[in-house]
Amino acid sequence: MLLSVLRITIACSRVRQRRAADAKHYAAYLPAGEPAVKIFWSSFHLAVFLLVSINVHADSHKQIVGATEVVFIEEANLTFKARVDTGAKTSSIHAENIEVDLSGDPRGKPISFYLVTKEGLSRKIETRVSSVIKVRTSEMAERRYVVPLLMKWKDSKKTVLVTLNDRTKMDYRLLLGRNWLHGDFIVDVDKNNDD
Repeated sequence: MLLSVLRITIACSRVRQRRAADAKHYAAYLPAGEPAVKIFWSSFHLAVFLLVSINVHADSHKQIVGATEVVFIEEANLTFKARVDTGAKTSSIHAENIEVDLSGDPRGKPISFYLVTKEGLSRKIETRVSSVIKVRTSEMAERRYVVPLLMKWKDSKKTVLVTLNDRTKMDYRLLLGRNWLHGDFIVDVDKNNDD
């Protein structure tokens, strides 16, 4: 952040220097004294103001989520306790009895599966495959189907691409990755931390 402020300060100083045709121009607009120092400080203040304004505006609409959250999956009418994982690019959910036509490219084909909560509640979902990804785990490499699901957290609803995965051995049946967080949420790991 300090480096960004310094870069903006230097850029502002260069812009001002380019505008000035000569030292007389500076003298006409600045009080007597050390014009270079005054230009630096006024540029510095402008840079700080711009940087703070940009950051405040960019994050003002984002909601703060904790390390774990409760998320409602609209298509299944089920609630999942989820782990928020900023290291995961894509969200992942526990699915069982996955059925899809395996001939040819599965993208766009119908897929059915059961979403199962930690408490054992399950619902059958029928949708279409968005894509297939290869994931390397500590045990092996596997293919996972990616499907869109509508997730609701508090008043926020968002359709997110989710990989279907066997998460029976995991503490959380739903993992919320960066694709769920992007543009809407900021993570505070001290909030709702079960560790």
